[in-house]
Amino acid sequence: MNLRQSLLAAWAGLVLCGSAPTHADGLDAILSPKGLDGFVTVDRIPTPDHPTLQSGQAVWGGLCQNCHGGDRLTGAPKITATDAWAPRIEQGLPTLIDHAINGFYGPTYKEMPPRGGNPDLTDAQVIAAVAFMVWASGGADEALAYLNTSGQ
Repeated sequence: MNLRQSLLAAWAGLVLCGSAPTHADGLDAILSPKGLDGFVTVDRIPTPDHPTLQSGQAVWGGLCQNCHGGDRLTGAPKITATDAWAPRIEQGLPTLIDHAINGFYGPTYKEMPPRGGNPDLTDAQVIAAVAFMVWASGGADEALAYLNTSGQ
C-alpha cells in the first residue's frame, strides 16, 4: 500500500467511525465539573441533532474555541465544564446572548468582547454559538427550550 492509499484508508476510517459521537447520545460522556481534560476542540464534542446547534458548533470551532476551549489564560468558561457554566446558564440564554453580542466585563474584569471579537458575525451566528456552548456545558434542555420558543 502506498502513502496515498494509506491516507485514503485512514480518512475513510475517520469518516465511517467518526472522531466524536455524532449526536446528543454522547453528550453525557463529555460533561464534568471541570470539563474535558486538555484543550477542547470541536472534534471532541458530539455533533448535535438540532440544525441551529450544528451551525453554532461550526461558529464555535472557528472562533469561540480559542477562548472557551480552555480556561487557564483567558478566564473564559471552558466548554463542557458544568461548574463554570451552571451559574451562567441560570442567568438565562437571553442574558448570555446579550453578553456575547454586545460584550461584557465580568466581576473579576474578565472580558467577553462583542461578537467574540469578530464584528462580521451575525446575531443569528452568535445566538447559535451561545446555544451550542450552553448545550455542551450542562444546559442541553435550556438551549433546546430557548431555540424552540424563539423560532431559531
